[in-house]
Amino acid sequence: MGSPDAPVDLYYWSDYQCPFCNRFEQNTFPKLLEDHIKPGKVRLVILEYVTIGDASKTAGRMAKCVWRQVKGNDPNAFKRWHASIFDAQKKPNSGWAKKQNLLDITAGVRGVDADEVASCLQENEQSLAASVADDKKAGNDKGVSVTPTFIFHNSKSGDSTATVQGAQPYPRFEATIEEVRK
Repeated sequence: MGSPDAPVDLYYWSDYQCPFCNRFEQNTFPKLLEDHIKPGKVRLVILEYVTIGDASKTAGRMAKCVWRQVKGNDPNAFKRWHASIFDAQKKPNSGWAKKQNLLDITAGVRGVDADEVASCLQENEQSLAASVADDKKAGNDKGVSVTPTFIFHNSKSGDSTATVQGAQPYPRFEATIEEVRK
């Protein structure tokens, strides 16, 4: 999300069943989106860091299918889908994130074809699993061990990076963005 030419890249490792990720999504993300991502100051890259259970793997793979479907025509549909999944979040491993329930949620998201997502999941099972595993490995290589974890990177100079872990308040994100931009 955001401009590919943004001066700051923000890598966000998340698990759709993570309650702290949901807290970030509900409390901090909307302001971050309005103040930094939409105006082109920050480019957000969402990566999967599944640790909570098999349903997290399913949700992570589904996110990859949704992105494949919408990235060319309506990338905002991914944002709508992503928000819908977090809005539906219940207690981890309580069954809310089973494949069929996630597909039912997906069917209600404008711009996303749930049948196409279901086909993608079935036809690309191994490559999707590998992609989710690659996201986690990339996180591990950068020191990620919990969700959510955010790594800020100055995309212009490449010199400045910073890490924030947990559902931190918006001012922490704003200060870290300004620190990395320098």
